[in-house]
Amino acid sequence: MDRYKPRRGGLNPADITDFNGNAWFSGDTAGALGRQLYKLGFDGSVTQWTAINNLDPTVGGNGVSFTDFNNAMWFNGNAPGQGSQLYKLGFDGSVTKWTALNTGGGGLQPANMFEFAGALWFNGNTGAGGQQLFKLGADGSVTQWTAINPGGGGFAPQLVSQGAFFGLGDQDSTPSSIFENAAWLSGVSPTSGRELYKLGADGSVTLWKDINPGAGSSFPADWARFA
Repeated sequence: MDRYKPRRGGLNPADITDFNGNAWFSGDTAGALGRQLYKLGFDGSVTQWTAINNLDPTVGGNGVSFTDFNNAMWFNGNAPGQGSQLYKLGFDGSVTKWTALNTGGGGLQPANMFEFAGALWFNGNTGAGGQQLFKLGADGSVTQWTAINPGGGGFAPQLVSQGAFFGLGDQDSTPSSIFENAAWLSGVSPTSGRELYKLGADGSVTLWKDINPGAGSSFPADWARFA
């Protein structure tokens, strides 16, 4: 389903994800609350799970699903007066706004989430520093991990095989982007454009290869492992 096409009434379910024995998805409400989180139970029942003003729960871009991590499901949702923030759906069904970052600049806008090295990583908006890599630790802490290219819109990281460019994309991006004990990212360098980066298991972030030398980008995207 293309969530960006104009809606013409109906539930318009999107981003269906299996969690805790049920299917969860984003859907339209009949009233003024906009899009909310819904639950499809194993018994076939469909329940509107949230009633937060215009929550609009989303996967945060580039074809990835709501993300399971540390016995919870994580997603991007609108917080009244704070822009979009990171939300947690607990195993007990509770929904919790987890962050209150960059509240005066449109919110954290978490996107492109992936699990690696015992943490959940994502692209977040810092405001003046642009989009940077963030880490959600197993203890629930949220840490801005990078400050790359702050004057040029930020690092804007994503897994290489998520492929946001030229219509490319891999729905199951994580396995092919994480290998050799590292997560391989597409990110923006202040001098080399969008190139290949390595996130090591030790947390180090390294510009791994300037594939298109100079200021021009190589736009690494949609790769796969072979043999």
